[in-house]
Amino acid sequence: MTSEVHHELRDGVALVTLDRPVANALAPSLRAELRDVLANVMADDAARAVVLRGAGNGFSSGVDISEYDGPLASPWISDLCTLIENAPKPVVACLHGAVLGAGFELALAAHARVASRQARLALPEVTLGLIPGGGATQRLPRIVGAQAALEFMLSGQIVAADDPRMARLCDRIVESDPLDAALDLARDLAGRGTWRRTCDFQRGFSDPERYRKAVGGIAAQLAAVEGPEHDVVKCVEAAQLLPFDRGLEFEGALFQDRLNSSEARARRHLYTAERRAAIFPEVARVPQPLPLNRIALLGDGALLAELAVALLDGGKHVDLIASSEGAPDAVLKRVAGIYEGAVARKRLDASERDARLARLARQDGAKEPPAVDLVMDSGQVAFSDDLSRSYAGAIWAVLGDGHRVASRSEHVAGPSRCLGLRLYRPAHSVRLAEIAVPDGAEPAAVSAVARMLMGLGRTVIRCSGAPGGVGDTMHAALCRAGLALAQAGVSPYEVDAAARDLGFSQGPFRMMDAEGLEPELERINRLASLKEAPPLPDGGVLQARVADGATGQAVGRGFYLYPETGGPQPDAAVSAWSDAQDTDADLSNISVQEALHAALVNAAARLVVDKVVQRASDIDVVMVKGLGFDSKLGGPLLQADLQGMLHLLRVMRELETLDPALWRPDALIEDMVKNGRGFFGRSV
Repeated sequence: MTSEVHHELRDGVALVTLDRPVANALAPSLRAELRDVLANVMADDAARAVVLRGAGNGFSSGVDISEYDGPLASPWISDLCTLIENAPKPVVACLHGAVLGAGFELALAAHARVASRQARLALPEVTLGLIPGGGATQRLPRIVGAQAALEFMLSGQIVAADDPRMARLCDRIVESDPLDAALDLARDLAGRGTWRRTCDFQRGFSDPERYRKAVGGIAAQLAAVEGPEHDVVKCVEAAQLLPFDRGLEFEGALFQDRLNSSEARARRHLYTAERRAAIFPEVARVPQPLPLNRIALLGDGALLAELAVALLDGGKHVDLIASSEGAPDAVLKRVAGIYEGAVARKRLDASERDARLARLARQDGAKEPPAVDLVMDSGQVAFSDDLSRSYAGAIWAVLGDGHRVASRSEHVAGPSRCLGLRLYRPAHSVRLAEIAVPDGAEPAAVSAVARMLMGLGRTVIRCSGAPGGVGDTMHAALCRAGLALAQAGVSPYEVDAAARDLGFSQGPFRMMDAEGLEPELERINRLASLKEAPPLPDGGVLQARVADGATGQAVGRGFYLYPETGGPQPDAAVSAWSDAQDTDADLSNISVQEALHAALVNAAARLVVDKVVQRASDIDVVMVKGLGFDSKLGGPLLQADLQGMLHLLRVMRELETLDPALWRPDALIEDMVKNGRGFFGRSV
């Protein structure tokens, strides 16, 4: 078996190197080998000190999160950290590249740290519903204090080694390879014969009152619902109050509690799902992507303005080609307004705003347009031969699903380079996009657009060219289910409350108000037609509201009333419509929440069977990042697996006659129940 930990002697210093593809993840085999190597080095009289480093591009990415789904193998990270900290010889951590999670905790346990200025540090455990499990909540506050330690651990974000908040963490920071400096420091410590264990640091406790205020202030800012963030705060508080060993035990107990929690399971599911979503077959096939630096936006409106901001933020040059005279000014005004808000909130300085706006230009058709790499087409601009010739060499991304791509590609000069693109709004801040890939699409075009969006920090979902994609299909299923239940006599407000209980931030009727009832009616019926399903029945509450002029939040009336002050309020007219329904439907054995969940799961099964998505986990990513499903629950498909598919199948059969397009069970659901499977393995 190939060794995952190497060691050699360099002038009295044992150089111990972690060497495991990929990113020196601290797998059980590496941990066991590291324990044995350290034991051998400590017994070697020729080794006076130890330098611990990582091979390749980084120190260590930490523990592979898949390990958290089963029993944790020995030695665990806390055991290695204790071994390092109590070593009879000085241990210096040599840090470069990624120093993440448990890898960071190993470095914390060392007696000194030397880092390259480019080293990237993070403890991302809270983003996975966990807390650090190797003693970081006890060691880091001793070095940098409560405020800096809590900010670092609660954000889960990557910071540079020279971040001012981490100023006390590293003994030396160098511009390039830190190895020589780490070897020198190790020899120096060995020569002096004294070094300090991290557990003996007291500088972070030097101002006890300030420490307590930092802990109390951050605790007060957290949401009332208990979560991993609260546990981190409790551990940092314990670091000041308890002896070090007791503090480690306290952290270990809370870590185990978090590890077994449903929230941690859900967040690990999403973490893995987002990374799987990035696996595009076209990206693998095209190692050298086409550069997309200059982009033309065809159309106008708020979405185009948000998209322009996202592209400018990513360093792109943007040209506006609007659908009507005066429209470019409206888009430019919206873009400027977004940036003014960012400057006012101190998220951007004025000089950077000006630099980004300088890359934005309007094209009025009076001159030959510049060559662009990508056209992002809202479909609002009337197509012409001149337009096709002007951008003949560009990739064409239609803002819509595969159906809109098919109609537009008839006119585009290179139809194989025409893709669909669904951007979630506001497009400059919501970090999710879908690419609809029609049959015969050029892999280089798909790869280029996918890589560009990923480079803009977006999670990108690959869809087939089928109508609706993921987001529109799932949104329509939720809304149509809500409308069917309303037709059966359930109050829309009860439906929205049930959707929130299911995990959504807003219910379907509130969502429809935000989008506008007329476009929602058109979208639901259009998707039904394209999927060969019946349209919404006449006489429904959605049609009634549109007929009454209550078309959504923009006009102050939809399913809710929107007064100038205060939040949305129920509308008595909607309640009266609901009370007037005369229905034979018997929903006494089914909760509204179960009915909504069953409709979503059934719609998702069809997306999987029809291969609209590459994998079922893509759907949960869209539901959480695009449609407001609670990340602590992981998505409706994960919840279906955890709760068991049999009950949902029974719900579908009970409701099938209410709307077969929604609740007639897909064969995949019946097959999963028959074989005891779920979307992600064995069903509970």
